[in-house]
Amino acid sequence: MEYIDKFDESEIPFEALEKFGITQQMIDDLPEQVMLLLTTGQYTPVMVLNTSNEAGQTIETKARISLVRNTDGSVSLRFAPYWESADLEEFSVEEQQKLMNGLVIMREEGTHLYYAQLDTMTNQVMRVPVELIQHNIDSFFQKGHIDETNKQYVINGQLAEIRSNTSPDVVTVGIDLNETDGLRIVSGDAAAWKEEAYISDMPEYNFGFYGCWISDHNGHISYVPEDKYTEEIQSELMRTAGQNAVKSQMRR
Repeated sequence: MEYIDKFDESEIPFEALEKFGITQQMIDDLPEQVMLLLTTGQYTPVMVLNTSNEAGQTIETKARISLVRNTDGSVSLRFAPYWESADLEEFSVEEQQKLMNGLVIMREEGTHLYYAQLDTMTNQVMRVPVELIQHNIDSFFQKGHIDETNKQYVINGQLAEIRSNTSPDVVTVGIDLNETDGLRIVSGDAAAWKEEAYISDMPEYNFGFYGCWISDHNGHISYVPEDKYTEEIQSELMRTAGQNAVKSQMRR
């Protein structure tokens, strides 16, 4: 399995983030699932960033952010910029269709094979050498004692629907470069696997101590400080507070 470098919250380079309009208070208010991604070296959802140009004008951009540990032990930022549309001209029509459907394709570049997948969060094409993912595929199938035919499906970038001899349940396995080890395993058939790729489980409003992270229909998140709350946000805050109060009383 892929090594995951973990970070303590105290290691987050707040000074560097502030240059992009992300303050420590905003980081402290991040939803739990986003903070977990950040502190395990994975990319956050697309976040709204604000920088200033030479004329002092504020420029709004969007990107996913991750932390990376340098050779000297220090921690830096890594960005995956958001593009308004995907540039897929280098791919055939058939390959473009697969990428737009969230599937992985295998391609050759010189003497090297790599997997390519469209990151629907940033509209960029991710590329990972085949041997890195294939090692994880080998480990998964050996551990589960699953037949070679299904393993080959996955290696070729296809989905494998695995059925047990003792149960009617179906599990579908496929390569997903968004996952830590490059594999996504879903209870259900291939249709369920494809559908799950587009589901965001983050609530629209994510309230913290100092403000609220709002998630849009694309899963992009932006921050609104408490003193800039609109009537709609205030109304949602009161509704959420009421629900939490009821839940607290029920636990007693």
